[in-house]
Amino acid sequence: MESLDLDFRIEPEDVDERPLPKESPLEYLRRITLAKLGTRTRDEFLVSCDTIVVQETSILQKPENVSEAAEMLRNLSGKAHLVYSGLGIYRDGLEQFAFDSSRVYFHSWDEDRILKYIEQYKPFDKAGSYGIQDKNGPVRHYEGSYTNILGFPIRMFYQYHRLWEGYLKGNQA
Repeated sequence: MESLDLDFRIEPEDVDERPLPKESPLEYLRRITLAKLGTRTRDEFLVSCDTIVVQETSILQKPENVSEAAEMLRNLSGKAHLVYSGLGIYRDGLEQFAFDSSRVYFHSWDEDRILKYIEQYKPFDKAGSYGIQDKNGPVRHYEGSYTNILGFPIRMFYQYHRLWEGYLKGNQA
């Protein structure tokens, strides 16, 4: 959002990101994205986002340790999976939700390559245990939006430009 020259501030919300029983990945994404809007007053304009990595019907959370990270990368190795980024918008007392999706294809990696990647990049803050921006990372190629996979659904955000154009720094002269 900095590259758009928007006047904004970041206020992280403390949200319990554990999935609910029988919650689908998109239901989860909607719930968490909207929860990250936090406490709202009618005159605020708020934006939130969340990104999930989905293999088949399972959400791959952020790994807590090397073992979990290695297991995720082993399971993704040589396969395709989906990445969804949700966008929450709150303005004038109304909340909206949209999402973007991308398909990511991984290289086939052996155990040694997986462990070297984890040691070098320490992907413990990344859903699915990887970052698309990591040089020589596990991503072979992708279909869809790079910024969606990176963690912000910019294509969806642009669709709501009428809601945020007043926050462009150049518009406040």
